[in-house]
Amino acid sequence: MVKIAVDTAGGDHGAGTTVYGTCLAMREDPELECLLFGEPKQIEDALPDFADTERIEIIAADEVITDDDDPLRAVRRKKDSTIVKGLKAVAEGEADAFVSAGSSGAIYAGGLFLIGKKPEITRPAAVSILPTVSENSPYYMLIDSGANITAKPEHLVEYARLGSRMAEQFLNNRNPRVGLLNIGSEPSKGNAFSKEVFQMLAAEDDLNFTGNVEPSVLLNSTHDIVLADGFTGNIMLKSVEGTAEILLNDLLNNVKKDEQLDEDAVQVIEKAVDARIKRYTNVDIGGGFILGINAPVVITHGAADEVMFKHSVEMAARLTNNSIFNDQQ
Repeated sequence: MVKIAVDTAGGDHGAGTTVYGTCLAMREDPELECLLFGEPKQIEDALPDFADTERIEIIAADEVITDDDDPLRAVRRKKDSTIVKGLKAVAEGEADAFVSAGSSGAIYAGGLFLIGKKPEITRPAAVSILPTVSENSPYYMLIDSGANITAKPEHLVEYARLGSRMAEQFLNNRNPRVGLLNIGSEPSKGNAFSKEVFQMLAAEDDLNFTGNVEPSVLLNSTHDIVLADGFTGNIMLKSVEGTAEILLNDLLNNVKKDEQLDEDAVQVIEKAVDARIKRYTNVDIGGGFILGINAPVVITHGAADEVMFKHSVEMAARLTNNSIFNDQQ
């Protein structure tokens, strides 16, 4: 059995969404158990009729860390919060992984402070799983997608090493291709930081480093791992998600206005476009996770709906089987 600690209070929609999404994941995986942290009455009211309560434990947590809180200070002071109690459950071996749609800063700080980091990583990074247009290689890992605004070149080399080990199982690729996000593909492109990272990666014999990668080709499945500092990576992540949603919705609106299409045709197109929106805004894959923490910690969007939260719980369960966590345990 895999046991997931879930912050039910995090996110824009609260327990109604997080509890339902968790139960959806449990319905599809009979080997999944969950610890639900939050206000017990709210959790109980949110449990759907199909919930298997024998695999659910409700644990009271009276405090909530918000985005307005200072992350590290909140982790230290709000010890009865859903985030702190959930992360402690993982740290103390009561759960295998943690999932939250709450304050990403607090989850990152709490994961580092309470669970601890792997010795081969100096500063843990945020990993986002992003889609491509390829059926053979449908996803790639973006590292770092926002955890470290300022990074040193050696940090990205650490991410490449540990990320490659993880990608071998997570992406089912024995020799993951590693690229460095840059303004051009030539080795001479970029600022002093990116040039130094390039040279350091090129000197790593155990990495399948394929060079610089431009943002314009990211959807073409040219890489399995794309490295960036957290500032650049977060801007790219939000640009990809926002642009995809805007363009696909604009396409859908124009289809609906086309008087030459009958209602059945519009419904078929609408269903197809909606599926692509879910794919390119990460609804289908769930959240991201922290690379370098000693146990799986999944951070999903604050605006996540039930389906996205379900996939985030599934991601956490899947990560527990990855060798980089099993080695620690």
